[in-house]
Amino acid sequence: MSKPIFYYHPFSGPCRTVSTVAKILNVDMEMKKLDLLTKEHLNPEFLKVNPFHKVPTFVDSDGFVVDESRVIAMYLVESRKPDSFLYPKNDLKKRIQIDRWLHYDINLSTTISAPMFCVFRGHQVQDYQVEQGKETLKTLDGVMQSFEGKFLTGADQFTLADIAMYFSLNTMEVYPKYFKFDDYPNLKSWYHRVAEALKQYDTEGTIPKAIETMKQFIQQRAAEAEKH
Repeated sequence: MSKPIFYYHPFSGPCRTVSTVAKILNVDMEMKKLDLLTKEHLNPEFLKVNPFHKVPTFVDSDGFVVDESRVIAMYLVESRKPDSFLYPKNDLKKRIQIDRWLHYDINLSTTISAPMFCVFRGHQVQDYQVEQGKETLKTLDGVMQSFEGKFLTGADQFTLADIAMYFSLNTMEVYPKYFKFDDYPNLKSWYHRVAEALKQYDTEGTIPKAIETMKQFIQQRAAEAEKH
């Protein structure tokens, strides 16, 4: 049987979410990088796979196609190891907690990445985007005050929700001009807990390397934008 295929871009937090979950579950995938800057995701070949031309996209060994990072992550657990601590099949309340944070992360990711994507596209960052992001992070930091060294579900073990939100919040590490971890100590503490927990699965240091590469790229784009 052929390997499942994973279409990705290394700068994408959602793609890193899926690749990390796959690594934890020991899912061996054929990795197909799509260069979004040169619009490889618009090639006819890929459009046949995913008409929405988005990464990440996962094609299972039987040809079944899944997109949206959180959905792919859940599918990997359900199809490979449904009893995994990442999304435990027989613990409904734990799964509901995970689902709640996964849904919350969709809005969080969009809000805090808005200024960075403005810079990426050469647009002006709007004051309301920064204020909205700061208010969202302030609320989240307040919620995390009660975590006391635990993860999002209140347990000592991370789950899919922690992984997804961690990679969403890489944005703050990559482009800290508007949102700084030092302003949100509880969030910072949780973020470092997840980073530390993932190290045992990232033996080659792929995650920090990707963050550093993205950071350099954004700095370059920001410098170019300031010239215009």
